[in-house]
Amino acid sequence: MISEKKSGAPYLNVWFGNFYRPAYDDQAFVAEGMELLKKLGFNSVLLDSKDWEDFRERYEGKPASQYVGMQEFMMEQIKKQGMSHTFLAIYLNADNLYPNIRFSPPVFGESVVTAKGNDGRWYRYWSEKAQETMTEHVSQLLEMYGENMTRIEVDGEEKKPLCSMWDPVVAPSFDEDGKKRYRSWLEKRYNGDIKTFNRFYKTEANSFETIEPEQYWFELRYPGKNGFSEKELEDRDEKCRVWMDNQRWKSDELVLYFEAMQKKLHALDPQLYLCPDLSQWGYFLNVDGSFLTGAGLSDLWDTAVRGADFYRIAPYVDAAHFISVPVLPNGDPDCYVTACQHSMMRNMNRGRSFVGGIYWGRFVYNDLYAWISPCEAVASMAASGASGYASYGMCGLDDGGVLHRMPEAFCRSLEEGNRWWKEVVLRLGVRKAAKAAVLFPSAMALAETFDTEHNHDRRLDLLGWYKALEDWQIDVDVVDGSIFKDQTADQYEVLVLAANDCYALDPDSELEQGIAAWVKNGGMLLHGPMDLLAQASVGSRCLSHEKDAFECSGEKGMLTGTQFGSFEEENADVLAVWETDEKPAIVKRTFGKGTVCEIGFFYGFEYTGRIAPHVPLTQRNNELYPLTMLKKDPVGMLLEEKFGTTLTRKKGVERAEFENGTVIVNHSSYPCRIDEPGTRYFQNPELYQDLDSKILLPHMGVFIERKV
Repeated sequence: MISEKKSGAPYLNVWFGNFYRPAYDDQAFVAEGMELLKKLGFNSVLLDSKDWEDFRERYEGKPASQYVGMQEFMMEQIKKQGMSHTFLAIYLNADNLYPNIRFSPPVFGESVVTAKGNDGRWYRYWSEKAQETMTEHVSQLLEMYGENMTRIEVDGEEKKPLCSMWDPVVAPSFDEDGKKRYRSWLEKRYNGDIKTFNRFYKTEANSFETIEPEQYWFELRYPGKNGFSEKELEDRDEKCRVWMDNQRWKSDELVLYFEAMQKKLHALDPQLYLCPDLSQWGYFLNVDGSFLTGAGLSDLWDTAVRGADFYRIAPYVDAAHFISVPVLPNGDPDCYVTACQHSMMRNMNRGRSFVGGIYWGRFVYNDLYAWISPCEAVASMAASGASGYASYGMCGLDDGGVLHRMPEAFCRSLEEGNRWWKEVVLRLGVRKAAKAAVLFPSAMALAETFDTEHNHDRRLDLLGWYKALEDWQIDVDVVDGSIFKDQTADQYEVLVLAANDCYALDPDSELEQGIAAWVKNGGMLLHGPMDLLAQASVGSRCLSHEKDAFECSGEKGMLTGTQFGSFEEENADVLAVWETDEKPAIVKRTFGKGTVCEIGFFYGFEYTGRIAPHVPLTQRNNELYPLTMLKKDPVGMLLEEKFGTTLTRKKGVERAEFENGTVIVNHSSYPCRIDEPGTRYFQNPELYQDLDSKILLPHMGVFIERKV
């Protein structure tokens, strides 16, 4: 449990201020803004207090700049409203505002050097000097502005939450120190074998010390290109290897950075609760930034460009956290993105309470909350098991987040969502363990950008599996390979391998052995076509197949994807066949005490399908339906067999079981029936006075407390 000490309520934080607002506004606007945040139910405010020179000047006793002076006024108003404040202390590359929007330069400590020998104006993340400079800034913030800093109680211990980094991204440095560091990493990566390196990179280097940046760094070797194509990945072109190595190096450096900063900041103040925002625009299920031109750093909105694995960072922060935006890659609103990403956060923080994250406001790509209600998003975060949440925000301007300009209906829903959160989160008790898991495609998430053809489809495969399992009322965790190292895998009965076409670029033998042992011990594994991890772990054999309709249980289904397969497995039960040649499209086979289910199309992607294709003329007057309209869903039948019970599919209804009851979220456009007995804690309870208490309205949530 995470509660804010001053109010005694669950921790609800919101960022107020970005770019030139509210620093260059009048004080009346700020005072009104703080009143609004208090009314909406927040108890903690995040201030944009990055390490600029004018903060350093203020620490020395000099007069406050206009920016710093407004920060101090904001702190006064926060205190006046009975709230507390905390700090966004360190940012991605120190600052992206100077000199056009902020007029005081950032403090780097030490920055990287570009390939042309210029100052890269980007933190040198591995530099002791840069890390000490960051720590010094945090120390001075706490000393000068710590009086009304937010205090929270986390599982019985008092802490001070700090956004110790926002949007971390490592950049290379091409001075001698930077080149030496990367070459040493490459030597370790290739076990000191320069011949293996040369084979992958198509180079003729005599040693790792002689490899030049134009050979090892993707942007220098392939100017103007970003990532790789499907064909290059299929051919294992050297571009894929260079790109993956660059991304993996960034990921490794981030882990080392957070490990070092955790030690430094905890030594500075053991009460600090390090809750960096690992991404402002979600993780993996991002919006595609190429749809919008002119936005600064929009290429980094795709976390596959950043070279970051949040699951690996998690042990070195106190709360692995990012801001979820309920939007699909194409800009369509979808609250299941937030539900799925909070499942990720829950599993990054196994064994400890965690802070959720959500975007509030008018998003740059779409007016998301014209379709999703804040109450709905709050209920999804509660269902995830989050004990508190942080949000973005107030005065985001070109990033959106303009809470002060949102319509009254939005504000009423957010206020009610926060009231409900405070009422129910303390009542939930421990969240019950899930029985199913989807394996996060770590290699693809690290390396394959939106520029790779059909990447949207593969990302949606994970989301579709999450939706499908939730529709079958099966709680699901989005996990990484660490579940096989800490024995967490033993709790699951079903494991899904989401699409991960990059697995060969970053294989993991320990993961392969873990999956094989888990299935042999009785688990059910489901995977899609041409899955290299399934091939390596449980010996699945898949052959490429042309796009086709499939037949299952007497019905024919149509598909919209781009990759398909058939299976040639001995002693396998054929559950579906391709319509044209009757080759196996879905098979099930025994593996030890467990079961492997092989599906010749990306089931998750098809489940999220926005398009219902026309019946081909070759089918004449035959009836064919999209996957989600089949009377008998092939995965549903497999799950019923595994769990030994009849499952009821409730599309658009999310549920989570807790020690003291059940949270149900209705993501659909229709009222749904809730028959569970117990005391009902509705959002907007006044709406239910004249309704059947067994009805849950659209885009709303409820907690049903069990009678003891």
